Amino acid sequence: MVRKILLLQLLLSIPLGAVLAQEPSRALTNTDIINMSKSGIGEQTIILTIQKSSGAFDTSPEALVRLKTAGVSDAVLNAMLTSDPTTTTTVSPTLQDCSQTLDKVLASVGTPAKIASVHSSKLVGKSVINRASGSSTFQLERVTIWTRSIHASLQPAAGAASTDVMTPEFNYLVSGKMTTPVPVSTLQELESGLKLDPIYIAQHRREYSCVLDSTEQIENVSTAKLKIKSEAVEGQFNADPTTGRLLRTIYKNGTSGQIETAFSDWRLIDEIYVPFKRHVINPTGTIDVTVTEYQVNPTTDARLFQAPAGQPASAITLRVLQSESAPYVVQTNGGISTACNINGSINTTGTASTYGNTTYGSATSSPSRPPSTSPSPCGRS
Repeated sequence: MVRKILLLQLLLSIPLGAVLAQEPSRALTNTDIINMSKSGIGEQTIILTIQKSSGAFDTSPEALVRLKTAGVSDAVLNAMLTSDPTTTTTVSPTLQDCSQTLDKVLASVGTPAKIASVHSSKLVGKSVINRASGSSTFQLERVTIWTRSIHASLQPAAGAASTDVMTPEFNYLVSGKMTTPVPVSTLQELESGLKLDPIYIAQHRREYSCVLDSTEQIENVSTAKLKIKSEAVEGQFNADPTTGRLLRTIYKNGTSGQIETAFSDWRLIDEIYVPFKRHVINPTGTIDVTVTEYQVNPTTDARLFQAPAGQPASAITLRVLQSESAPYVVQTNGGISTACNINGSINTTGTASTYGNTTYGSATSSPSRPPSTSPSPCGRS
């Protein structure tokens, strides 16, 4: 009897909070988050609660819509998406895996069965290229064979079209009457853009991994910033975590720098959602593409992807058809020299890209004069 009384006194002497603290905490649910949001608890407090507690959240698209309708903020939704359901004290490296979010992005384009059935597409539209030198408008037509072949043509308002062709076996650029290999920077941009397209990723899903980097605000959307990677390409996706809609892609082109593309005006075409507006930012300027027509699995002329008749030239050779000598005047410290003869030669290197009748590029010339032991042929006066 004495022992029972002592035991009872011991239990009564222990604070109730200490006893409760020994009980495992209940996992948070969607209902808990809604109740906390409606009660006026601050956003940061709710996020800290999620981070310090285990969660049994339903993060399906339908559940996220219900949460948003109930007044739960995007930041809290992102915290729920990235919460660890198994532990409250440590962060597992797999916590940042964003495979489910990437799958949601792919599902926002079309069903797996529909995307798997897409073997080709055709895009027609207008492309406005803005550079420091000015703005140019082109009619754009692009045929994509999703086994890594692209036929892209730009037609200016006046002049000849410029066409890039890329296949796994060869590539070439046709501009006017000239056929050359596609410039390395353009080739890398075409290939990277293709392999970071949701259709291509969905058709090669096992080759890609996804890591959630952080969140980033784009206009009024707190986007999930995803790092997408395969053996051949890597880049960044900014996606709406609620709808899965892709808002922006970013990747680095090894030769020309970073390429950033914003997508908007998504439309459903033959069970595939397509962005009809694209804003591209690259190191040389911006490109605004407005799509006017999009076809899924169109009838494609096989000749578009045939190799050129001759081997494309790997370089351009300029031949001087006429040479001319002219007197010139040079002001020096010792007076004026005139009627000089110039010995030696000039080395010139340059790069250029041609769109119709307009060529963009740069060139550098430097004298290559052998040392002379004879007196200068220039006289002074």
